[in-house]
Amino acid sequence: MDTDAVKPPVLRLRVALVGLGIAFVVAAAILLAVTLSVFRVREPVMTMNGIAVKGFGVAPSGGSSVRLTVVADVSVKNPNVASLRYRGSETTVYYRAARVGGAAGPPGTARARRTVRLNVTVDVAVGALLGDPGFLGDVAAGAVAVTTATRVRGRVSVLGVVHRRVVLEMNCTATIAVADMSIHNQSCLQRVCL
Repeated sequence: MDTDAVKPPVLRLRVALVGLGIAFVVAAAILLAVTLSVFRVREPVMTMNGIAVKGFGVAPSGGSSVRLTVVADVSVKNPNVASLRYRGSETTVYYRAARVGGAAGPPGTARARRTVRLNVTVDVAVGALLGDPGFLGDVAAGAVAVTTATRVRGRVSVLGVVHRRVVLEMNCTATIAVADMSIHNQSCLQRVCL
């Protein structure tokens, strides 16, 4: 049997397999580079657009407790190339470190590279405010300082391959002018956990 006739096809097969292996490695490197740069999960940005005091009313449960209605206007900007799906938002209002109100916002989706606005209506228990000995003094001085804490939990899924959980938290402090119920000296701090 002639061994010279057998070697060329085997040699061609080896060259083809080595070439295919190199092409596979290069394609994998390019895919990895694109995934880590273009499809990298970026931190969403939450912004408190404003807090509005809407007025007084009776608690929705039909009780006799008086509630103060506050609307928090929050924007969530999604800088990713994939949608951010969030399960909802939680907003809590504090007066002098005591929880006086809270509400949950509905779930939704912030589309890729878009901004979505969340308006959360929070009922603040006036009885809890009146129970604090410093509240009437703040009202007499004309300004009441409050703190709000908003949390949005969601998930970003890029190409169905890269999944990241996202938790956005924003704490804001503001002063409510008693005379016209306007908001002054609002400052917010944001924290993002990926």
